[in-house]
Amino acid sequence: MTQNTRAKRASHDSLVNTALSAFEAGEFSSIRACARAFGVAKTTLRDRLSGTSSSSSSHEIMQNLSTAEEETLARWITRLTRTGYPASPALALEMAEEIRRTRKSLSTTPSSYPTPISRQWLFRFRARHPEISGIWARQIDHARYSAVNVEGIEQWFSAVTALFLENQYAPECIYHMDESGFGVGTSQTSRALINVKEKSSWKVISGRQEWITAIECISASGKALPPLLIFKAKHTNTAWIPPTAPPNWRFSTSNSGWTSNSHAYEWLTTLFDPETKPLDPNSRRLLIMDGHGSHITANVIAYAMENAIDLLILPPHTSHVLQPLDVGVFAPLKRALALETDAASRLDPGRISRVEWTETYIRARERAFTTSTISSGWRASGLWPLSAITVLEKVNLIPTSTPLPPRTPISTTPLDLLLLNSSPPDGTELRRANAALNAELEASNSLTSPVKRYITKMARAYELTHSELTTTRKEVVAQRELLRVRKNRKKGKRISLKGRFVFSTQEVLEIAKQAEEETAQKKTKKSRNSRTIVTQIEEEEENIDENQSSESEDDCIIVASRASL
Repeated sequence: MTQNTRAKRASHDSLVNTALSAFEAGEFSSIRACARAFGVAKTTLRDRLSGTSSSSSSHEIMQNLSTAEEETLARWITRLTRTGYPASPALALEMAEEIRRTRKSLSTTPSSYPTPISRQWLFRFRARHPEISGIWARQIDHARYSAVNVEGIEQWFSAVTALFLENQYAPECIYHMDESGFGVGTSQTSRALINVKEKSSWKVISGRQEWITAIECISASGKALPPLLIFKAKHTNTAWIPPTAPPNWRFSTSNSGWTSNSHAYEWLTTLFDPETKPLDPNSRRLLIMDGHGSHITANVIAYAMENAIDLLILPPHTSHVLQPLDVGVFAPLKRALALETDAASRLDPGRISRVEWTETYIRARERAFTTSTISSGWRASGLWPLSAITVLEKVNLIPTSTPLPPRTPISTTPLDLLLLNSSPPDGTELRRANAALNAELEASNSLTSPVKRYITKMARAYELTHSELTTTRKEVVAQRELLRVRKNRKKGKRISLKGRFVFSTQEVLEIAKQAEEETAQKKTKKSRNSRTIVTQIEEEEENIDENQSSESEDDCIIVASRASL
């Protein structure tokens, strides 16, 4: 059976179950009307009401996990997705094995452990649960993920809407500025055609040589201003600028290849203002940018106030959803630049000069900075036209619901059918006991169909509880183990002797032990007149500072000194 066939069967069974619940709740007067409303066969609905099992239920005993256990696993995957820590295929298989391992058996005789669940089971599991899909997960900083919330987005868009209503900006007066860095000689992962008989399938690149920053600005009307390229150097060299460079482009340098306070001010005064100055001096312009320290300085703010430029600052850590350049323009630009870099590397795998990189950037920018691409970035960020819903839906902050067929008001019945009409609570029961109970119910003719379904629903609810407890128990055990390891981890000793700063592991341990012994002996001495060499030891918690240089001697040595005691 193909994956599409399994998905269709699972969707059909779910629809039939919904139709059964609606009919037994009294929402429809006849089976024909109920079947027509839900788009299922009348004979299928009649057979299920008479006690016939569904195709998925009849094959459930052959599955590694029961339907209730799979539903628990699907909810666990959904919960991890919402928290931003999606489960890998290996982790999902591990949790499935844990659910199966902890399942209680009614049999008193020991049985051999079944064959481990294979990766092929994941395909069948996903076919039975179409809402679960495999993707390549993209990385995002925790600060960015946490910063995007409904309240913050709605408040910011309310302020932006009030600003738009007050000034009535035209599209050609709304601009967005941002910077992006490019590693010269680097490329991107891309699809390629290879000969499978060859051993090598690598894509050779020149490797990162230096960092170049580009300051770009686009308008809501779909146009782009000339860029400012910043090279890593002390002075600008005319040899870096090719003859094909447009005359209105700007070039500059910095010690790091990044922007600085002076670059932002120079860009505003020498590029943005002359290029965008309106004919009417009373017409105001809107410039949207992030809150980077080099962008928002006193001279930038003062110049903007003097020249009728309104500065709109994005909320912190939200550029990935609110910045038009980040959302829709920089990605195509970097893909086009990677293609240009690959083409240059095929001709010469050596170092790419700055003038050659500038030429590739010119060609890549022509392909990426189109009117349609720029306009799509503004639409996707919800800034033109203004639409907070666009952003909230994109980051899944607004739940989407699937409309159901119209129903008549629910009538009461002697049997409480709330459990049948609602989603199952969190829990599970013994699988074999559930199967045995269901078999007895199907064989019995003394019970009505609603009663059978009611008992089946309660049994499955108990089965779901056990599976849910299994997943929770495994997570708690893993968290406790992490806390135990962190608690038992010893503090580090930062120790050195004068003139040395490179040590082996054994030497470090011996020096630490010797220093501790000397310190203990020193405390027991009554006389304080003797002069001794004391090795200074500094206790410190293990903490990694990303901004420290690993080559600095100050980070790894403390020079021993003589102390007069």
